[in-house]
Amino acid sequence: MSQKLDIGIIGYDTSHVPAFTRLLNDATDPFHVPGGRIVCGYPSFSSDLSASFSRVEGFKTQMEDDLGVETVDSIEALLERVDAVLLESVDGRRHLEEIKPVIAASKPVYVDKPLAADYASAAEIVRLAEDAGCPLFSSSSLRYDANIQAIANDPDLGAVMTCDAYSPATLDPTNPGLFWYGVHGVETLYTFMGAGCEWVRCHSSEAYDVVVAGWPDGRLATMRGTRAGTHAYGATVHAEKKVAQTGYSTEIPLYHQLLKEILPFFQSGQAPVPAKETLEIMAFMQAALISATEGRRVALAEIQNA
Repeated sequence: MSQKLDIGIIGYDTSHVPAFTRLLNDATDPFHVPGGRIVCGYPSFSSDLSASFSRVEGFKTQMEDDLGVETVDSIEALLERVDAVLLESVDGRRHLEEIKPVIAASKPVYVDKPLAADYASAAEIVRLAEDAGCPLFSSSSLRYDANIQAIANDPDLGAVMTCDAYSPATLDPTNPGLFWYGVHGVETLYTFMGAGCEWVRCHSSEAYDVVVAGWPDGRLATMRGTRAGTHAYGATVHAEKKVAQTGYSTEIPLYHQLLKEILPFFQSGQAPVPAKETLEIMAFMQAALISATEGRRVALAEIQNA
């Protein structure tokens, strides 16, 4: 693999597409991330999802006219041109089918949030990638926000006792519950609590979701997803040595921080977030959906062992 990677994008229905392209391709951008260049893209979209079909032509025009990126007519054509892939389709339902040829071609692939729109599809993606030895990485950009990382890496924090994370959690029936947008808050929660959650209980209303989650050492944590009032991203972390609070950074772009993780992953094949943890996040959101629907506490093992 060459030192400077040729990268392709699948899915043109999210603002991440031109944003990532500018940060990678424009060396004059103050937040430019070196090491790779977007060379082509396949503008797939979902015809039954307004947030997808209503935006694809606008982003396609930006990519072609403003950023000079070539459009190809299939994933297979894209794979012939690139060393690595950004799977950016905003609709998690498309990820399993769109990633299959990428895995077959053994191209390192970053899958934008969420890994899939349900746990079963996410588990199948991980299984296929592991069986083929294909490097796979998926994460919300919020995990790598500069402010959040500053707390996560604070040597004076001590052991994390609990965390109250929050993010917007708008809904769409195509990607139900937290899968559509609440994944940002869940990913923030896991940044501090780590893997190992045993159960969740989701209290849901038109205005918000509040998920209480339990870890095996008796720690409890919460994730609040908002649909009314002021929307923000952040967390309060109660730790052994101090309490830390933060929102996301407005000075350092989220996507700059995320790309600083993606490019080394493309080069090394080593994902900064293990697939096991990403799958647990998918199980957490699936369990929260069941809990909100059935009004009960749901063990993650119920999802993982189904």
